[in-house]
Amino acid sequence: MKINNIIIILCLSFFSMSSCQKDIIISPKTYIGKLSIVSLITPNEFPKVYVYQTVPYFDPKTKAQQLFKRDVSVKMNGTNEQIIFQIDSIYNIPTCEYFLFWKGDRLIQENTSYNLEIIDGNKSYKASANTHISKVALDSVTYVKAFNDVFGEHEGVVLHFKDKQGEENYYRYKMNRFIFDTIVNPTGVISPCSYGKNNYVSEIGRTIYNDKNLDGQPFSFVFEPTYKHKEGQEAFVILQSVDKNIYTFFDNIDRSKIAQYNPFVEPVFIQPGQFGTDAIGVFGAYVSSDSLYFEYPE
Repeated sequence: MKINNIIIILCLSFFSMSSCQKDIIISPKTYIGKLSIVSLITPNEFPKVYVYQTVPYFDPKTKAQQLFKRDVSVKMNGTNEQIIFQIDSIYNIPTCEYFLFWKGDRLIQENTSYNLEIIDGNKSYKASANTHISKVALDSVTYVKAFNDVFGEHEGVVLHFKDKQGEENYYRYKMNRFIFDTIVNPTGVISPCSYGKNNYVSEIGRTIYNDKNLDGQPFSFVFEPTYKHKEGQEAFVILQSVDKNIYTFFDNIDRSKIAQYNPFVEPVFIQPGQFGTDAIGVFGAYVSSDSLYFEYPE
């Protein structure tokens, strides 16, 4: 009797498991790629315009040289000047690949309006930016062993400054430093082309802070370093004041990322911006403070 019961139970379990298994075939929808256009200009530097093609998430083409748009026309003009562009590149050590961009032949001027136009076949994408932005001095840079955000607990570098009164201001950080060893980010990803070298890296904040309710007041914000460090490592920290174009674009991206980690936040999608619905990206301007020396205490 017991044997019969065991056989019945095993049979029921088998059929139950079999009935729960289903093969579902998902046909991916046709993906229509868009242009990704990013150009952040600042006085006394040559303009750079990054124009890339977007592809589906699982597309085999992922390298910058595969996605860079060589067949577009890039135009930019300021006050009584037309800037000519040609293809250039810079080697990105953390990702071990060249990033291509369109580089202009004239320096960006202060307090000047610029118009950008990208022509791709029979489509044209236009946007404007103005370099009339107030520079804000960085007062000091400090360090905290731990701070918490939606992503967990981190060490942090803190920027201290006074907000420019009577203006709508937006800020982010930049940190330049040499890493005298292999580049490793906080998640443990190692840059293989950095082994045994002195690597110069620039870290630029994705999160941008506004001065709402802090007009003219002392201001500070903290950031987690992008790459690991050692005690005594030196860095130079810069405060960037950015325009509303840059703030709007990166704030949308930042909220989208937070929504992916926090199940209690509604999904946030990248919204159409300066270039309309057929392209994503930003054309904006910024200015940088003088840098302050910083040494990691641990």
